[in-house]
Amino acid sequence: MKSTVLSILFSFSVFCLTAQITVTNATFPAAGDTLKTVFDGMPTNIVINPTGGAIGATWDFSGLQGVLTEQVFRPASEANGADQFPNADLFSGFGLAGENFYKITPNTFELIGYEGPDPANFGLNLSVPITPALIERRAPLEFTDTYSADGAILIAVSADDIPGGILDSFALTPDSLRLRIANERIGFVEGWGEVTIPGGTYDVIREKRTEYTETRLDVKIGIGPFAEWIDVTDIAGLDFLGADTTTTYTFLGETSKEPIAVVTVDDVDNDVVLFVEYKFNDATTNVTYVNNGKPDIVAYPNPAIESIRLEMMNLQSGDYTIKIYNILGVEIWKDNYTVNGDRIVKVDISEFRKGTYLYSLVNENGKTISTKRLIVMRP
Repeated sequence: MKSTVLSILFSFSVFCLTAQITVTNATFPAAGDTLKTVFDGMPTNIVINPTGGAIGATWDFSGLQGVLTEQVFRPASEANGADQFPNADLFSGFGLAGENFYKITPNTFELIGYEGPDPANFGLNLSVPITPALIERRAPLEFTDTYSADGAILIAVSADDIPGGILDSFALTPDSLRLRIANERIGFVEGWGEVTIPGGTYDVIREKRTEYTETRLDVKIGIGPFAEWIDVTDIAGLDFLGADTTTTYTFLGETSKEPIAVVTVDDVDNDVVLFVEYKFNDATTNVTYVNNGKPDIVAYPNPAIESIRLEMMNLQSGDYTIKIYNILGVEIWKDNYTVNGDRIVKVDISEFRKGTYLYSLVNENGKTISTKRLIVMRP
């Protein structure tokens, strides 16, 4: 009996050792790489924590669909902001997102800086070093590995550079503004198994990452030696300020440079899936649109039955209206949204009759950015 138990334990340990993969630095992006991922902003039927736990688990994400995005990595020397980041090896830039600069070491892939539009949409172009760098990837990475890391960003801008009207809400006109962003990441490779996405099935390890971000805004008031920085975060009325927690589960393959899937969950209830980004496969049929970096809107699924997801993308900060018309051009639905970059909304079309419709995205000046066709089907 004793030998039988030992045999079972030995067999189980061998299985564990052979079933788990190791992610190496061969998965780090390199110059010339184009990483293709699909973003599903309203996933359904996703079970992130299956019964029995995440050890030797099987995850089925085959029903995902969404918008295809390509991230191109090029030598840092080719970037517009190359002079500001002489230690960078690579950069990537897309649409309105600016340029991100990366440093590669044998064990890390690090984000060291950013060049582009300011996060507060003041209309400024910034060059921002990140110190210490944010480690985006690590290698080798195996089951049970843990880590923690901190990053910080400090952005100071003269009030003279701020467009008119933005500072009107302040009782006194400040001399300067300062944005402080503190970031802490805690990672734990707490699972392994097999995951299926549209177009393929992969052996993976799973990293749970919890990211804490605190964004504060200071203004400098006074003259000369009497000037002082005052924290106005709580009264500034900017929605990106304050504390935020993001929890993700990243499924990593042994050879893929793209993560197989990155699942963002509710930071309180980790079983509630908010959105999923997954590796694009050439065989994937669930891609509804290719994001080309221009302002646009896309509806999916299309054709649709009960509801649609409308994804607004690459938009300047502002107010927008989505309108849906029947084939005769009669407006049958509309709603208003404030958008900064990208936003996804869900629309109930269960009361729409079967047929062809048009949907449009209109900016706050009344200009139509895009109009496309929507097909509504009934079982």
